[in-house]
Amino acid sequence: MPLFTDPLKEIDAASVKEYAQQRGAQELSDDIVNEACQRVMELAKPQASCQQCFYDNTSHMVLCDSPFTVNSQAARQLIEDSAIVLMYAVTLGEAVEQEIDKLFMDKEITRGLALDSAAAVATAGYTKQLVDTLDEASAEKGYKAVWAMSPGTGDWPAGQTANIAQAVHAEQIGVSLLPSGMLMPRKTVAGMIGLNFAEAGGCSSCGGSCGGCAMAGHCGE
Repeated sequence: MPLFTDPLKEIDAASVKEYAQQRGAQELSDDIVNEACQRVMELAKPQASCQQCFYDNTSHMVLCDSPFTVNSQAARQLIEDSAIVLMYAVTLGEAVEQEIDKLFMDKEITRGLALDSAAAVATAGYTKQLVDTLDEASAEKGYKAVWAMSPGTGDWPAGQTANIAQAVHAEQIGVSLLPSGMLMPRKTVAGMIGLNFAEAGGCSSCGGSCGGCAMAGHCGE
């Protein structure tokens, strides 16, 4: 499976603060936010595993070593409208989550929320880096990334994150699947990316599913 190991470029402090405040960290100084961002940059060992998705339109199954049915009408439509679909899993590694757990155990709740929020924003940012890299690489062959979607968005059950992680052999990047179905590290994300021919790309090919698409607002760029 192709592995993506580029360094994490940056963490948007404003997004971290907004996310932490939405989760109840109202008394959050910029210093704590910046400290959290810096700590994630120091501890993170970002990696991604990616592979092409082979999909059967009739059964709605992904055909791989661990085949599974895509339980989302929105995702099915996006997949079926795409020339190529790639599956991915992204992780920042265990060290960040160990630090988060330690802060909460030490009752450093505000700092724990800040670090947890910084890790979430960083994971989303690294996923965007992966999409951008795949977009650039596919452009050489006339393709463009026109959508990205993960379980837990739209009508796609979050539990299918584990299916995708298994399909891309995320154990190669240090991700393990617990008997409960939970992935470790917990901040692991997985999803799919759709490519279309550049001249047919953009909003015209997405099937009207912008509400569940990570590229919403950017797919025409």
